[in-house]
Amino acid sequence: MDREGMSPTAGCCDRNYWAWKFVDFPGARFQESLCALAFVWSESAPDSPFRGSPTLLEWIHLGLEFWCGLQHRDGSFDEAYPFERSLAATAFTTFYVSEAVEMLGDAIRDHTRERVVETVHDAGRWLLANDESHGVLSNHLAAAAAALAHAHRLTGVRALGDRSRYFLGLILSRQSDEGWYEEYGGADPGYQTHGSFYLARCLELAPDENLRRSLYRSVDFIAHFVHPDRSLGGEYASRNTKTYYPAAFEMLAAEHEGAAWIAGHMRPGVAVGAAASLRGIDAYNYFPFLNNYVFALRACAERDGDGGMARDPTPGSGCTRFPDAGLLRVRRPSYELFMGTTKGGVLKVFDRSTGELLLSDCGYVGRLSDGRLCSSQYLDPRRPVETRDDEVIVEGSFMELGRPAMTPARFIGFRLFSLTVGRVPPVGRWLKRLLVRVLIHRKRPIPLRFERRVRFAEGIVEVEDRIGGPGLARLERLEWAPLLTTIHMGSARYYVANELASGAERSIDLRELATGAPLRRSARPVRADA
Repeated sequence: MDREGMSPTAGCCDRNYWAWKFVDFPGARFQESLCALAFVWSESAPDSPFRGSPTLLEWIHLGLEFWCGLQHRDGSFDEAYPFERSLAATAFTTFYVSEAVEMLGDAIRDHTRERVVETVHDAGRWLLANDESHGVLSNHLAAAAAALAHAHRLTGVRALGDRSRYFLGLILSRQSDEGWYEEYGGADPGYQTHGSFYLARCLELAPDENLRRSLYRSVDFIAHFVHPDRSLGGEYASRNTKTYYPAAFEMLAAEHEGAAWIAGHMRPGVAVGAAASLRGIDAYNYFPFLNNYVFALRACAERDGDGGMARDPTPGSGCTRFPDAGLLRVRRPSYELFMGTTKGGVLKVFDRSTGELLLSDCGYVGRLSDGRLCSSQYLDPRRPVETRDDEVIVEGSFMELGRPAMTPARFIGFRLFSLTVGRVPPVGRWLKRLLVRVLIHRKRPIPLRFERRVRFAEGIVEVEDRIGGPGLARLERLEWAPLLTTIHMGSARYYVANELASGAERSIDLRELATGAPLRRSARPVRADA
C-alpha cells in the first residue's frame, strides 16, 4: 500500500501502479487486502504488533478512501482494463470492503464510514441493473450475492437484499443434480472451492435451508476430486484450476461430515502448499486467498477442537461417474484415477499408499506445417464417450490451439478502443463477450482425429491412443503433454509440488504414427498387489 498520506495515490494497494509505475491504471481488486488488514487490526493475537495499532488503522482509512475514489459514476469498478465495468471487481471488492467495515466497527472515522456506505450503495445499485452476459461464472455470481447481502445490511435498502437472493437463486437453479456449480459451461472443483466460500458466508449472513442443502451437494461433489497427495482438481476440469480455498469447508465442518473430511484431510496440505495456494500464486489471486484464510481461521477459532478427521464420504472403491460434468473417479485398492472425458480423456493417477502422482496425461499438442498449434484437449460435452466399469473410450478431433500474447501494437489498439468507444457500456459488454469467445470458447477443428482407450485393472492403468486422418500430413511435430491447458485462464497453471513427478513433454515419432500404430503408456502403483 502507498502509506504516505499526502501522496496522490495514498491508500492504493496496487504496487505495480503506484510504486513501479508499470501499469496505466490501478486495479481495484488489490483493495481487497483491506479485509486482511482489518482482521489483523481487530482480531489478531493480543501480542500482535498490528492489533489496535493507530498507525495501521490510519492506513486502512487511506485504503478505504482510495477504493471509494476508484468507482465509476455508475457504481462499477474496473479489474483488467479501464472502463471495463467489471462485475467481478465490483462484487469482490464491495464484499471484502464491507467485511473490513464490519471488523473495524466503531473505529472507522464517521466521514470515511459515510463515504464507504455511499460507495457500497452505488455498487449495489449497479449490481441491481447488471449481470454477466459473457458466460455463467458461479463464483462471480456468489460474490455478487454476498456483496449485495452486505450492501443491504449497511444501507437498509430492501432491493439490494432482493437482488442478493436473485443471484443466489440463479446459482442454485443452474446447479447440476451432480452437485457442481457452472463455470463457463462445465464443472471445476478448484474454482468451486472458491465460490462455495461466498455461498457459505451468505448462509451465515442470512440462513436459508435451500442454500444449505445446495452447499452440502457442492461439498459432496468436491470430495470426489480431493487427491491422495492433498492436491485438488486440475486440467481434467472445465477451467483447469488446482486451487484449494479452505474457508467454506472449515465453516461447514461442524454440521456436515463431507466438509469436515475435506477440511481435515486438506489442512496439512495447506501448510505445505500441496494444492495451489498462497505459496504458489501471483498477486492477482493473493488477496482472495489471504482473506479466505482469514475466514478459515475464524471458523476454526469459533469451533471446539479442529473439526476432527471425519470419514471419507466418497465410495471406497469402484468407478464414480458424473456424466453431466464429464468427470469420473476410479478408486482401486492401490490407486485413484481422475478423468475429464469432456476434455478428451485428460487424466491423473495417484498411488494410494504413497500419495505419489503416477501419471498426468493432458493429451497431445502439435505444430502444423504453417506454424499453428493444435491439441487433442478441449472441452466438448457432446464428444463420443463410452464408459464401462473397467474401461473408458473417448473420441474427438484435434483443434487449433491459440496462445495469444500482448504486443505493443495490440496493447495500443486495445487501450485506444477501451478509452474511446469502449467507454459506452453496451460496447464494453460486446468487447467482453468477444474476448471470452476468442480466448475460451472458440474451437477450430482440423482433420486429425484421435481415439483414447483407458483401461483400469486392479494393479495398473493402461492408456492407448490412436491418431489419424488427413491432417496427419500437415503435422510438423507432435508431443505428449503431461501438463497442458488450452484456454485462457489466469487462475490456472499455478505450480503445485506434484508437477515435478509429472515429467516433461515427450516427442512422438511421426513416422511411426503414420503406420497406424497405437501410442501406449501405463501407470503402476508401488503396491500393485494391494
